[in-house]
Amino acid sequence: MKKRHAANVWLFIALAIGTTACRGSKETATATKRGAFRDAPVIIVSIDTLRADHLPAYGYRGVETPNIDAFRRGAILFENAYSHVPLTLPSHVSILSGLIPPENGVRNNLGYTFDTAKHASLPSILKAIGYRTGAAVSAYVLRGSTGLAKAFDFYDDAITVKGGEAFGNVQRPGADTVQVATQWIDQQKASPIFFLLHLFEPHSPYEPPEPFKSRYALAYDGEIACADAIFGSFMDHLKKSGIYDRAIIVVLSDHGEGLSQHGEEEHGVFLYREDLHVPLMLKLPASSGGGKSVSAPVQLIDVLPTICDLVGARTPAEVKGRSLLAEPEPQRKVYSETLYPRIHLGWSELRSLTDARYQFIEAPRPELYDIGADPAETKNVISDQRRVYARMRESIAKFDHRVDTPAMVDPEDAAKLQALGYLGGTSATASGPLPDAKDRIGDLQLVKSAARAEANGNIGAAIRAFRDVISRNPRFTDAYTQLAEALDTEALYSDAIAARKKAIELSPSLAGDMAVAMAADYINLNDLPQAKAYADLAVRANPGGAHLQLGRIALAQRDYRRAAIEGQAALADRDVKLEGMVLLAQSYSRLQPPRLEEALGLLDQARSEARARGIHPIATLEFARGDCLARMNRIEEAEGAFHDEIRLFPHDEQAYANLTVLYLLQGRKNDAQKTAERLVSANPYRRAYNLAAQTFQDLGRPEEAAAWRKRGASVQE
Repeated sequence: MKKRHAANVWLFIALAIGTTACRGSKETATATKRGAFRDAPVIIVSIDTLRADHLPAYGYRGVETPNIDAFRRGAILFENAYSHVPLTLPSHVSILSGLIPPENGVRNNLGYTFDTAKHASLPSILKAIGYRTGAAVSAYVLRGSTGLAKAFDFYDDAITVKGGEAFGNVQRPGADTVQVATQWIDQQKASPIFFLLHLFEPHSPYEPPEPFKSRYALAYDGEIACADAIFGSFMDHLKKSGIYDRAIIVVLSDHGEGLSQHGEEEHGVFLYREDLHVPLMLKLPASSGGGKSVSAPVQLIDVLPTICDLVGARTPAEVKGRSLLAEPEPQRKVYSETLYPRIHLGWSELRSLTDARYQFIEAPRPELYDIGADPAETKNVISDQRRVYARMRESIAKFDHRVDTPAMVDPEDAAKLQALGYLGGTSATASGPLPDAKDRIGDLQLVKSAARAEANGNIGAAIRAFRDVISRNPRFTDAYTQLAEALDTEALYSDAIAARKKAIELSPSLAGDMAVAMAADYINLNDLPQAKAYADLAVRANPGGAHLQLGRIALAQRDYRRAAIEGQAALADRDVKLEGMVLLAQSYSRLQPPRLEEALGLLDQARSEARARGIHPIATLEFARGDCLARMNRIEEAEGAFHDEIRLFPHDEQAYANLTVLYLLQGRKNDAQKTAERLVSANPYRRAYNLAAQTFQDLGRPEEAAAWRKRGASVQE
């Protein structure tokens, strides 16, 4: 019965297309199969992390979504649509490329870029037939440097990185993204357009604004209601501008959310239905076929061939998806995977096949669920369905099971890693079985507890907790990286380097993203050759951050012209623009002749912009102001700036040293001694004592310098 109903939907759509497009000629009649809506506006709205079973359109009653409901009435709804990976970047690459992750090469949010020269994508395909293409995204993990921006004419990823946040949670409000989208769309009315709008609500952290916060006990549902309101404002604009009725609009999500249903609060680790079952709705021009449903399984890689067929573009031969409007295949199997457990946690990767009745999960302890009878997947039926299990296992074996190995890292970066002593053993090439995520999922709670301790300022407890997790699971890459961040907070740079080195050994694909922090640690230890080696490694994955560190290295080497060049390069990356302004100001203040007024202007501009954008205080900004003001002989203001830097960043050793110099030059010996004592109190390491000694030595006070060296001789490095 379901098959006949789905086929009737397909027939209705085909007739609707024919009625809309056919004008009686043989050529036009033929064109109804392909290109029925040539030049129609094409819009994809991706609502991140939205479970299908948390929408009223899919039967949920826990939240109100009047705007999505209204859209659904004019759209075809696909009841069983599945994502190929429960991670934002690789899922969107699959949507746009029509290829599953092993085919498009993007397997994780970090460490991978989409090769637009190798693979076609919806924007590049539509651009070739005269479309203007644009996108506005709301999450850092979809930043343009992932390769996505190269596929579009316009790509807006202006997302503020405030500091202290996990990259996966860095976002901007969806309303801001909609404003960017509507402005661009309004400017392109003379051309056919393709636009991708990405909303990050309801991704964690769940912080719905009022009135949604008070209205819903489950914050996740509150965020869905917020996303619905934002979506509604976008649809209203399309209607007012005359685009809505003639547009092809796809509304979908990239993946779902665990909500602790199988022990995972968020997503990325597991492949259960709550992680992969996503909403998918297709609105055709004039809402042809609106209100109908298709029950047969479909997948996100079907979006590309659907749009290509509708507008008359050629679907690349490598695409294995099929049009959503083709006659359904109820026995179709959808492939999904997650390498996140292997790359980040040291656990086994997972793969899955889902058809109309069963889901098979390939894991160290495999699972098979009858999702028709048990959609919540509470009972593993492998022992009862051995033949189904055998067929699924045989089918999944046909997919590419390779995972990243050191040889698959970009050759240039691989050479840099080898020069730094890496690429020995990795989580990708580890011998022996890796743990099953089902058995270790509780470790994530320990990491979250440690992160909460760090957020509350209890850094010592956080460090101990991260180390405890590592002792239980020495392949837990994310625990090493979070441990390193906590160690940085305590100025334990050598220990932070050791933790990051271990993380890179386990997951070389993450090296480019970690290398900027490694370079910063080595700069803090004044090991400039090693700092440069890691900054060079970061150039491909994080060019802005790499230029920033290269500039800081040049500054330490007193190559102020080179530092200025690197600072200018860093300004091109919005994520580090303000830090780049600070670096540029420091360079200007030390050039010969110095450009002090320009430098101070840059610093004041950076401070004002940081406040306007709600960004956390910028390290070294107040130090740079103090240094610049001192050079301008504005001593009182310089003293205040150094005090501000120390208050905001108590481990900034150079701020204490410069303040000590300021006091000594004024003959304020007692204040100088007290500041030096504060330096070593905040940084109880030999390098801080040596800095104090060097400061007094440079000011012609050899006796005090000798005393500081003597005190530091017995202190740890």
